[in-house]
Amino acid sequence: MSARRRQQDRATLFGGDESLPSTNLEATDAAIYSQFAEVDAGKRIIRPVSIFEIMPDPLQPRRAVPSPVRPYWDGRPDSVSNLFSNWYHLAEQECGEEFKVEPYLLGHDDAVRPDQMGPILASFLDVIELAANIRQNGLMNPITIGRTADGYRLETGERRWLAYHILHISFEDEHKQWEKIPADVVKELSVWRQASENNARANLNAIGRARQLAILIMDAYQRRGASFQTYQNLVDTSGIDRAYYAQVADGKTYPVTGFNEMLMNALGFKQDSQMREHRALLNLPDEVWRIADDLNWTQGHLRDLKRQAGDDPDLLIRLARLDAVKDGYTVGIPTPDDSPPPPRKSRELVENDLFSAEDEGRFAALRKLALKVGQGDKAIKPSDLVAVRYEIQQMRQWLDRLDQAAQNRFKKL
Repeated sequence: MSARRRQQDRATLFGGDESLPSTNLEATDAAIYSQFAEVDAGKRIIRPVSIFEIMPDPLQPRRAVPSPVRPYWDGRPDSVSNLFSNWYHLAEQECGEEFKVEPYLLGHDDAVRPDQMGPILASFLDVIELAANIRQNGLMNPITIGRTADGYRLETGERRWLAYHILHISFEDEHKQWEKIPADVVKELSVWRQASENNARANLNAIGRARQLAILIMDAYQRRGASFQTYQNLVDTSGIDRAYYAQVADGKTYPVTGFNEMLMNALGFKQDSQMREHRALLNLPDEVWRIADDLNWTQGHLRDLKRQAGDDPDLLIRLARLDAVKDGYTVGIPTPDDSPPPPRKSRELVENDLFSAEDEGRFAALRKLALKVGQGDKAIKPSDLVAVRYEIQQMRQWLDRLDQAAQNRFKKL
């Protein structure tokens, strides 16, 4: 497409002004802010604002709170303490043992993250460690908020805001210090400014970038008079929000002609294919969307899973669940269909139960599957290959238990 044609397309989108700037990065940013966000440059104010007057934005692309935890929170600032209480207990359930927060919150040198963590504990520690850093070094980057009828709404900085709540809850003698957070108070919330900061900070996973892309496309079309169903109407108590963003999944219904390059620069995409691939994520099965977001999977990982599954969404879900279990996702996720559940971690290893009847059956089943794979059986099904991967994961866990039992026995000699 010629430069002249692209400029005409942009003019159509923005109401006929053919004097729009060229598509280099600086000009694109100017167009985004002036045409879409109407940012009041030079009029921003950094001020301390009560953390209890700020509401989080449920539409924002990045999720600081993982999906198994979100149903335990109503999203209000006065119930954040209840959020953290449930988050902590779910993190303990995930890691299978008592977990002490204090060493991480106080920044002790011996507070080292476990080598293997599930998404609940990992995200919990992200906020705890950020709180510890803020307490020691101060908040280097103020959050951005916009005024609403009854207070303020977050534009960027939910994790920083949650970290302040942690400090306010945890240090009673420092309540006043952490009750207010430095905030950049803007006249009007801007999804384009939000995208710019997220891109600059490089902190969005593949699902987050798909959300951000959808938000910008929806904003562009809303400014042309289009309407979409609300977040509240499409997202139920499960917290799986894909359906809201998927309203603009169809590129034929909602083409990005005229603001394609603006989107790419706002999101940091270098090629059109990156935008197409992230837009395609809006059509993922809900379960895969949720797992990929919680585990911060990359676009490449999701592309590989989709290639293995072909056009079978059920197989894609099974493959995603298998990889999720391997990545430590043990709380809040169904186990693969027709497969035995992963063994629950125990605080004490029962050494006389290392080879149960269930283990014996699993080894026999794996042997049969291995013969099919090894002999190149033409009748082998994709579900058989999924089962092989799952059983291998179970055997690895069994070998870990055997190794630990052998070490315990050796210490007693």
